[in-house]
Amino acid sequence: MSEVIDHNLGDTVIRRIRRHLELRRSLYTRLLRNSGVTLAAFLLAFFFTQWWDFTIPAPGRGEYQAVFLTNGQTYFGRYYERIGAYAKIEDVYYLQQADSSDPNATPSTRLVRRGSELHSPDHRMLVPKSAILFVEDLTDGSPIAQFMRQDRR
Repeated sequence: MSEVIDHNLGDTVIRRIRRHLELRRSLYTRLLRNSGVTLAAFLLAFFFTQWWDFTIPAPGRGEYQAVFLTNGQTYFGRYYERIGAYAKIEDVYYLQQADSSDPNATPSTRLVRRGSELHSPDHRMLVPKSAILFVEDLTDGSPIAQFMRQDRR
C-alpha cells in the first residue's frame, strides 16, 4: 500500500513540476513576444521620425519667407515650423555686403544662395527657435522672391 501511495505521490510531484514548467514557459514566451513587439514598435518609431521631418503645415503662407534672427542676420527661403526646438529653412539665401576700396562709396549688397561657401553646406538649415526674432512672408512682387524664383530654375 505504501508503494502505491509513494507512486501516486511521485506522479503528483511530477505533474506539479510539469505544470510549473509549462507556466514558466508560457510566461517566458509572453515576455519574449512582448519584448519583440516593443522593440519592433520602437524601431518603427525611430525610423519613422528619421524619415518624416515633423513640419507643421502653415496654410495661406507665401512661397518664400524672410527669417530675422536675434543676432541681426536675415535669411530668405522656405520656412517650416517644426515640432521641437528648431525651425527649418530650405533653399536658403542671405544678404552679403561687399566692401569697396573707396571709403566714400556705399557698400554693394548681393543675395547669395547658401551652399556656395567654402565648406559647401546643404541648401537647408535648422535654426533654434529661440534665435528667431520674427518671420515675414515675401510677396510675389518682392525683388528677392523674384530672384530666388529665377535662380531656382
